[in-house]
Formats: sequence, C-alpha cells, structure tokens
Amino acid sequence: MRAVLVIALAAFSAFAPQAAAQDENRRRLAGELTVMAGDLRRLEAAAESPLRLEGLRARLAGALASLPLLLRQAASDATAVPAMRDAFARHDWQSLGTRLRELRDKHPFDAGSLVPGRPTSAWLRAGEALHRQTCAGCHDAPAVDTQLPALNLFEQARQMPREEFAARLLLGVRGDRSTAYRNPFSDLELAALQAYYEQGRADAVPAPQR
Repeated sequence: MRAVLVIALAAFSAFAPQAAAQDENRRRLAGELTVMAGDLRRLEAAAESPLRLEGLRARLAGALASLPLLLRQAASDATAVPAMRDAFARHDWQSLGTRLRELRDKHPFDAGSLVPGRPTSAWLRAGEALHRQTCAGCHDAPAVDTQLPALNLFEQARQMPREEFAARLLLGVRGDRSTAYRNPFSDLELAALQAYYEQGRADAVPAPQR
C-alpha cells in the first residue's frame, strides 16, 4: 500500500515548489484564522447540540489563547487580541467576527497548494490510501457524544467552504488533549486527501489502468 501511495504522489510532485515557497508561519496563522471563522459561524448559527456548542467555545478559547504567539511568529501585530478575548467572554459573536474578519483581511489563507484543480486517478488513489491508513478509523464512524467528534470527512468537504476545509486539513486534528496532534502530512498528501474527499464518496475513485 505504501508503494502505491509513493507512486501516486509522484504523479503530481510538480506542485511541491509552490507549497514550499510559502512562509509557513504566515500560512499557519492564516489557516488558524480561517478555522476560527468557521467555528464562530457554527456558534452563531447555534444549530448543534449543547455539547457540541460547548466544544466549539472551548476550541475558540484555546485558539484565542495561542493567537498572540502565532501573530508574533508571523511578524504581525497582536494588539487586537485582548478585544477579541473580551468579546468572546461576553459572547458578543458579532464584535468577535468583525475583528476576526479584519485579521483575515490582513492574513488571507492561500489554499492554492492544497486545493486541487483536476485530480487524476493516481491523485485520488493516493488520497484513498492515506484515508484508509490514517483517517478512516476515527472519521468513518465518529463518536457523536463528545464535544468535538471526528466528523465524516466526505460530509465536511461537501458542507463547508473549500478554503476552510483545506485549512482544517493543514492544521491537523482539532480536538482535545486526547486527540490533538501536529499535522503529520506533507502538502502533497494534503492535496491528495482534499481531492479524495471532494470526490464525494469512498467508492468513486477510478480503478488504475492496466
């Protein structure tokens, strides 16, 4: 399986220079701001269970705690963060959203290296191999009675903006201490996963040509 994955990833290795050229600190900051905006949107909608809403609030609180460090690493100004934390403490989602949009305008997330154009069958097979090896165990049958379940990735790719989904893939698992870890994937692998999930269903990958 690993050999198949390596061969398939080589089919689109020409995309690597674009990803490598991006400043990683700035990209991770922009990705975090994009994910925060997605979480805030779900909080404002209040369409999920109380347990899930509690998890979103906890995750936003954690993101606001680490945001000054991300801004400093990206050589940016962190003076907006105290007001954002104050708005969060007051559950003033409108004010928090306004300040978050201002930061996102300064630090837009460029998902170009992670959002595929027209994926080949080799590309999709690479994504399928990665999904089966590292993602399916948790995401194909998520535990729904937790604050931040590992949701079905095909559904998430269909339901949220492509940019946000790409940012969530870049930043890795976004959970509590029992599930969170640094993203283990390269940009090429993330691109393969993005293509595979956007295909829409697990049985849609074309069979390899013989």
